[in-house]
Amino acid sequence: MQSHTNNPPIDNIEDLYKTYKPHLFSIAYRMLGSRSDAEDMVQDLFISVHGYLNDNIINIKSYLSKMMINRCLNELKSVRKKRISYVGNWLPEPTVQFIEHSPFESVERQDTISYAFLILMEKLTPMERAVFILREVFAYEHSEIGEMFNKTEVNCRKIFSRVKKKVDLSSEKNEWLLTHPIEEKELVNRFISALANGNVQSLVDLLTEDVILIADGGGKVSAATNPIYSKERVLDLLNVLSLNRFPESQAQLVEVNEQQGILLTKDGLPTGVICFEWDAESMTIQRIYIIVNPDKLQHLN
Repeated sequence: MQSHTNNPPIDNIEDLYKTYKPHLFSIAYRMLGSRSDAEDMVQDLFISVHGYLNDNIINIKSYLSKMMINRCLNELKSVRKKRISYVGNWLPEPTVQFIEHSPFESVERQDTISYAFLILMEKLTPMERAVFILREVFAYEHSEIGEMFNKTEVNCRKIFSRVKKKVDLSSEKNEWLLTHPIEEKELVNRFISALANGNVQSLVDLLTEDVILIADGGGKVSAATNPIYSKERVLDLLNVLSLNRFPESQAQLVEVNEQQGILLTKDGLPTGVICFEWDAESMTIQRIYIIVNPDKLQHLN
């Protein structure tokens, strides 16, 4: 259970920013699926509250969390309208860490969010997303969540229960990844080698029969505009990717939202990120996500 402690001194906005930025960013990134939007949202929030915070606020963390959630709910309303005109599939903006990380980066990594979680959030309404994140991820009490949204505790419990039925957050996959990091690394390296060497057929036994490939080019880069279903069709598309992008592009093993993934670069600049969802029983790939929309790769520069 998360504890909500007494407020630190709030007369220094910079100290507040340093204290609460990670928490507020985590909320916004989970809500919006965009690192850049989450960063902007945190900056804007602290600009807007400057001079308005006072000692009468009982719980500053809860107060700021409520403000962030409400901003995200408003943003999602406009985002949904923009998505109607979005070309092709929309995928969340990935977080990429190089395998060799400093002690500071390893601390930061503890609060990264799995890519599968961000995908799941897309299935929920904005309010469902908010209630689920506050309860499941940050362990807020239903009564606290109710106060944030002017809803009853019972109502919040019902929303949370409905969401739990909608999404499968079985930890089995993550447990496999945590307990088999070497195997996962070897499998992703095998995927890289197959792409780089034009030997895509060697991946036949690495994919489930019902594997799905989803690519996001945002209409700015060539990418499949619809999901690709079935092993045969996915292999065909991977073969096209291998022929068209290599050997000009380089692929390297990285961590994408705390799991093994692939960063594609050309002339030292990022051109794509590939990440996976795994079948825990067979250690095969169920989903392949390819993000090549340059807007979602800018932060990697």
